[in-house]
Amino acid sequence: MEIAGKLLSKRDNVVTIELNDDVDTQFYTDSVGLVFRDERSITAQQRKFAYAIMADIAKSDIGGFWAGDNKAVENYFKAQYCLDNDLDYMSLSTRLGNRTDANEFISMLLDFSLAHNVALSRMPINELEGDFGRRFEYSCLLNKKCVICGTSKGIEFAHCKAIGYTMSRKDMNHLGWPGMALCHDHHINQQHTTEWGIKKFMKHYHLQGVPVDERIAKIYHLHIVKKEKLV
Repeated sequence: MEIAGKLLSKRDNVVTIELNDDVDTQFYTDSVGLVFRDERSITAQQRKFAYAIMADIAKSDIGGFWAGDNKAVENYFKAQYCLDNDLDYMSLSTRLGNRTDANEFISMLLDFSLAHNVALSRMPINELEGDFGRRFEYSCLLNKKCVICGTSKGIEFAHCKAIGYTMSRKDMNHLGWPGMALCHDHHINQQHTTEWGIKKFMKHYHLQGVPVDERIAKIYHLHIVKKEKLV
């Protein structure tokens, strides 16, 4: 059962809610879920980026009923987003759209594009913010795509922190170590552009780095020591 209400206060992870209607809650479980509505309007940058990705998908070699049809691509992904998130509609308009849904929608488009080798006309790392940028970096690692240029040729795991002379890249525990997917040329650039250093390289390309997990380690054949083995 869904009940609407108003958030009265929030302190750390404790919230107080006033229900809109009188409801007898004695027969319901003590466990509840909260859905917060984002009142921030979608930005022009988000809208342009979303439509650019959908245009790239329409122009790609995937084919199918939406080949070359931007509107068909838009309708399909909006319907899929609504289905996945139990929504009545998905809007990219200033009046009806919000930033959270726009970011999630863009992430869905990017995941599809990476999985189907869609060439992107805009560089995602210049368009995404915060956790959504980090999610894109993670998807690039999983799909072996350069996070900077998008190529799938010669992808290498690049460390985001200097390892030091006393550590062996082959034997070190990579679990939790931050990294990113780079093509050979950008990896060489990262390693040998001494006037920048790793931190300036990351800042220049708006990169954050992703901690290595078991999935990433398996894809790039990185040595890890699982937590239970460390005890």
